[in-house]
Amino acid sequence: MFYNHENPLQASIYDNKILVVDDSSINRDLISSFLKAAGYRSIDTAVDGQDALNKLKEQAIDLVILDLIMPNVDGTTVIKEIRSDPHLKQLPILVQTAISDPEERAEAWKYGATDIITKPIHKLELLSRVKVQLENSFLIRELENYHKIAAQEVAKALELQKSLLPSAAVIQSLEEKYNLSINSVFIPSRFLSGDIWGLYELGPNQIMVWICDFSGKGISASLYTLGLHTLIAEHRSTLQTPAALIHLVNNKVREMIKEGNFCTFLAGIIDLENRRFDYLSASSTHPIIYHPQHRNYTLGDGSGLPLGIVEDVRYTHRSLEFQEGDSLILYSDLMWENHGGIPDISFLPEELPCLIRTLDGQDLFQAVKHKIDEFDDPAFSDDLTLIEITIKPQGG
Repeated sequence: MFYNHENPLQASIYDNKILVVDDSSINRDLISSFLKAAGYRSIDTAVDGQDALNKLKEQAIDLVILDLIMPNVDGTTVIKEIRSDPHLKQLPILVQTAISDPEERAEAWKYGATDIITKPIHKLELLSRVKVQLENSFLIRELENYHKIAAQEVAKALELQKSLLPSAAVIQSLEEKYNLSINSVFIPSRFLSGDIWGLYELGPNQIMVWICDFSGKGISASLYTLGLHTLIAEHRSTLQTPAALIHLVNNKVREMIKEGNFCTFLAGIIDLENRRFDYLSASSTHPIIYHPQHRNYTLGDGSGLPLGIVEDVRYTHRSLEFQEGDSLILYSDLMWENHGGIPDISFLPEELPCLIRTLDGQDLFQAVKHKIDEFDDPAFSDDLTLIEITIKPQGG
């Protein structure tokens, strides 16, 4: 039998360790001779099921050729033991048996046999099935390694994306300077997010805050967030109004993203001296001013054309008033989803009154966070961003 030594797949399977398990020395020798003649270089044998289990513990085996009917420990028990071991659950098991009873053979499949070959062993059939199982096993390992590496790379990319968000040092500085409490949640739906938000101090008693949600999910949407962050950081010194910020982002987004894509965007100034939030919105979610001391809220208007569709759009200037103890709530549209969102939590305008009544003056952000924390590994239908900026009462 000829094979291509330059093919890494073929070369690797002929170095795989094969364990032949049979209580008959004639069968062990016969199968081993077939394999060696075909070019397999690493073959071991076991005289019964217990011998096989011992060898599986002592060395790395890539394929088991297993007889079913054996003394001491039979083949079915060996299959059960192998499949109960998390390190061996993917190990291919080629059962060779003289049993013709369909029910007996079905037992082998039931407990985890990968393939079955009938005795007396036919050389070409044996070699064909061995080769297929080893190649499949090789490809599965390669795929698992690829997924492992990809998961590691995505995790690094997510950490990079999170680093684009306001740092703990920036938030703490603003909190201490202006007697604020700033909390946020950022959870991607697919490893990486199309959401991003930011804030920075414009001047005394003025803080610019913005939130963006790119259409789509995953890697492509996350790359847009990187470009947007870079754009705003580069021009931040000149972006002194929400209008200037939204104008810049709109025109750059049109250049940056593919036709048919867009982003929703909201930018506003928290004016702490005049107790007002002045903002512009491009099809964003409605901002909320939550008044916990009065058990109610004020709902803003997030309507407007999304960014990246039409050049030089003019957006409506809007304002919301707030007092000490109030919270500004900004969020992505997952908070509007009844299915795939956070159970029992919805910021939809028609459902928000019921939620506020249920809170009875409790912290809105903490109520949402508590629901999220009920999940061991939250996975929602869309990216989640939630921001709460609370103006603490003096002395609070």
